[in-house]
Amino acid sequence: MESVSRWRRHALFVAVVALILQPSLGAADLSVTKGITLETLLEEIVDRDGLARFPRLRYRSLQASSYNRASVHRDKPGWFADSDGLGFIRTETVDGKTEWVVMEHDGPGCITRIWTPFFYYNFNERVGPNVRIYLDGAAAPVIEESLIKLVTAKGFAKPPFAAFTARAGDLYLPLPFARSCKIAMTGKPFYHIINYRAYPAGTAVETFTMARYEAADLERFGKILYEKPDAKARASVTLAPGETHAMALPAGPAAVRNVTIRLAADELNAALRSTVLTMTCDGEQTVWCPVGDFFCSADSPHPLHTWERTVTADGTMTCRWVMPYETSARIEVLNLGKQPVAVALSAAAGRWDWDARSMHFHANWRPDEIVSGTPFADWNFIDIRGQGVYVGDAWTVLNIEDGWWGEGDEKIYVDDAWDQGFPTHFGTGTEDYYGWAGGVNPTRADEFDEPFIANVRVGGLGPAGLTRGYNICTRTRGLDAIPFDRRLRFDIEASFGVQMRKPWDLLGYSAVTFWYARPGATCNRPPQPQAAAKPIVSIPRLQKAAGEIERKAKHADR
Repeated sequence: MESVSRWRRHALFVAVVALILQPSLGAADLSVTKGITLETLLEEIVDRDGLARFPRLRYRSLQASSYNRASVHRDKPGWFADSDGLGFIRTETVDGKTEWVVMEHDGPGCITRIWTPFFYYNFNERVGPNVRIYLDGAAAPVIEESLIKLVTAKGFAKPPFAAFTARAGDLYLPLPFARSCKIAMTGKPFYHIINYRAYPAGTAVETFTMARYEAADLERFGKILYEKPDAKARASVTLAPGETHAMALPAGPAAVRNVTIRLAADELNAALRSTVLTMTCDGEQTVWCPVGDFFCSADSPHPLHTWERTVTADGTMTCRWVMPYETSARIEVLNLGKQPVAVALSAAAGRWDWDARSMHFHANWRPDEIVSGTPFADWNFIDIRGQGVYVGDAWTVLNIEDGWWGEGDEKIYVDDAWDQGFPTHFGTGTEDYYGWAGGVNPTRADEFDEPFIANVRVGGLGPAGLTRGYNICTRTRGLDAIPFDRRLRFDIEASFGVQMRKPWDLLGYSAVTFWYARPGATCNRPPQPQAAAKPIVSIPRLQKAAGEIERKAKHADR
């Protein structure tokens, strides 16, 4: 191949091409032909290829949560109401006792994720009330146990399908139902988030039972989810400042299934921001993101292992999102910094059956922005137009204090929801969205990584070892991925902790979003080469800006 000869001639990159025959039907497609069961959903969780095709079953990805019901419309009072741990749908009396209904759905569907803190109102209360999950109108719940124990792997579900994180737990065990689902609490609800799928009417679903759960080969799927890649960057090249090199990929239809990259530079931390990874598929630029931000290492390398991305201790970074293309694709690495950067890169591509549901993979970056503690605002990660599936994000927050920085709720609008003024997903707080919980100020001891969620970095620069410095969270989505037909907008509230709400309380924000879309989709996050060329926002920069705002405010008060 001429392009391979060019790589060797210039000692650039080596593409490791693995041509792998693909099965004619993925796990999600088998669900259509054979019906949805616990087993087909477990297969779908580990089916990377399936995520890159728009769902054959046009399910809706929905969410129930304890958000404050004072929030009713984007343009009305109460939009930024805090105290998001009290909301529920209604109460019912069952056998003379009160139950609080927190989620209900009529029609076929599947619970895909449940989250709650590991405490109940009182920080020392670690059991809390029972959750009761009723399926298909049954009088008796199929699951009844402490919600806290259920999600923190102290109940029947075990890792990785239930996991303790930092003062919270997350249940990723799929709970399918054929006709309906109702989830109730035996005590007053506390903070909770429930993600679920709503399938089209008439979809064949086998309802979850404990017998089916006990028969499922959960150990096999768990090993797959925790499996670490044996990937190495095969060759390297030194890129001079301003230099760009392209790596063409085999002619399509094909799909990249593994990208591994490692950087080396005198000032590595600076290179992580100023070295940019891009990808073009079928003539459309689909990826434009600083390498560090893509791998939750915007300020410095952070070891990480999730289902889709891994960063090892030696700085090798691996992405396993599947990236299909119909005819052609290329990967580029841009050095926008002021120093030479050695780049080691490899990519593995395989066959792909391109069809009307095939989608391009996208990664988009919103660069550093300095945000004030007041007034509250919805900070936009991305606004996408087209048809696709939202599969994840990473948020980097620089804090100049040691206080809590993230009270903000996520607000995700799907299709017509923005025009209606209320999001499809309304959350309960930043740490809740990313799978952990508050209660105390976090420290470095609260860092964790699970297959779909990670608290990658917690500040640690202050004498107390709390949140001063860079704080990085990430979430990726499997069964809780969000399909959209026309539009998806993802906002999160710029709502600091209660002790950080003066105009001169400042944070530095940047974010990356990951999504799939049919060709022709667009978004409001174009390439930002000038921003990537600048140093990452720093504590001295925030302190200087905060001082100027405070001086102006005090002068105005005289």
